[in-house]
Amino acid sequence: MTVTYRAIWQENRNDLELVAKKTFKDWVQDNHPELDLSLDRSSYISSAGFEVLVSARTSIEQNGFSITEFFLREEDGSERRTTTLRVTAGDENWVWVDVERVSDNLWARPDIKSPWLVRSLLHRANAVGSAPRWGVVRLADSPLAVRPTSVQTNLINLIKSPRRECPVVVFAHDYRDGPEATVERAQRVCDSLAGVVTVRILTPGSEAVFNKSIGDEYGLESGEARIYLPGDLPANQHRLLDREIISRSPESAATQFGMLLQPAMANRRPPPIFDSSFDLLRAGVGLTEGESLRIAHDELAENEASINRLRSDLERSQNEVIDAIAELEERDTKVAFLQRRIAALFRKENQTSEENTRAPEEVASVEEAITAARQHLSGVVIPGGVDGGIDELDQTLHSRTWGNSVWRGLVALNTYALQKNRNPGGFHEWCKDAESARVWSFGANKYAADESETVRRKENLRKLRIFPVSHEIDSSQTIYMGAHLKIANGLLAPRLYFHDDTWGKTQKIHVGYVGRHLPTERFD
Repeated sequence: MTVTYRAIWQENRNDLELVAKKTFKDWVQDNHPELDLSLDRSSYISSAGFEVLVSARTSIEQNGFSITEFFLREEDGSERRTTTLRVTAGDENWVWVDVERVSDNLWARPDIKSPWLVRSLLHRANAVGSAPRWGVVRLADSPLAVRPTSVQTNLINLIKSPRRECPVVVFAHDYRDGPEATVERAQRVCDSLAGVVTVRILTPGSEAVFNKSIGDEYGLESGEARIYLPGDLPANQHRLLDREIISRSPESAATQFGMLLQPAMANRRPPPIFDSSFDLLRAGVGLTEGESLRIAHDELAENEASINRLRSDLERSQNEVIDAIAELEERDTKVAFLQRRIAALFRKENQTSEENTRAPEEVASVEEAITAARQHLSGVVIPGGVDGGIDELDQTLHSRTWGNSVWRGLVALNTYALQKNRNPGGFHEWCKDAESARVWSFGANKYAADESETVRRKENLRKLRIFPVSHEIDSSQTIYMGAHLKIANGLLAPRLYFHDDTWGKTQKIHVGYVGRHLPTERFD
């Protein structure tokens, strides 16, 4: 198993090479005090059985810039860790740290954390104001708090910038565990992914401003965290971690995001300046013949080791496929168990409702879900015009799955409408507080109380969300509906739009649309 941690950034310091050399030597000396760092190349066998090699190439200068390379390899019979620090100085000052971890244990949990070397370099850079940065993003060694008044300037503009290459991790304030827990989780991400991401924390009250500006599909709720990757991507590609995952331990979010970013880190290309720098290193400019031969020998050994690692990776991949099949079978068993439990809860609730006793537990299509709702759900009103949007959904392979998701959503809305003794608040609050098997799950951010400000403001987008209702709701017999259930993601990304009149004259839910995702500024 091979894991690569790669951090690359730009700085303003004039003494970058000297600072990097001192930081590297301090780091090596702390871990291996037996090494003689006065030599360009030194090695020893540690008491734990590790073979340790450290080397430093004298700065090579040409055409107004120089490159310095530091190298540390720690190896025993089953594991090898290679750390390479390269620094260029001239018109552009760059730092590049690669940490390659190779283990023969295919079942070991991979170490994806940032080394102390990276964190120390970034900390010192920020301390002296040398502005370490990845493109337009300033790299800090601690999370930055975002208050409601600065959401647009300090976060929204950053996330939406077309020039951004650095991932942005955003934590929403956890109202249950408090600010200390939120800050600790965010700090662990800063430490574990130093030089790879920038981290922000939405302070209390900021999440509402943030969600309104960025859109509910891309937003956050209390205790959640999301990583915003570069580029204009669909919401489901910006990985969202719910509060349950994050609250397991302070490192949970760091581990999840680290695994997600591992392929991108390993494949990240260095800036062009390193191409010419490598030519100098390969050519051995400024080196003796003996040093050049030693470097060539080391590179040959590295290439042979890479071939062996690729063979091991292939074997690991084959084993992972076998494991994945076994894991799927285990999950299927757990899903079946949970389905039986949910069915038991439904039966228990059905005993107290003659109306729901007649309703089906499952449906075969979206059309069947709509038909069943009209027959059995007295708290939900579905006019005839809704039917026009479901034919396309039922022509896909997901017809049954989407049909049952629509059915569960309609049952949840019906149960909410019929419950007379519920606490004040809307459908979202009821689903969080109600002790019912029929609530709508918000674990994957599958509900929006309204559309984004852009959709509400632009007439061509807003008019697509005006649907027919009873004259009891509005004399025009039409009304704008922004609240919707997110049935699924993907190409069609079906949605169910509704109007909540449970506190009004009809005391019912009025469904206006079931069909493919309606156009937005980002989704067409």
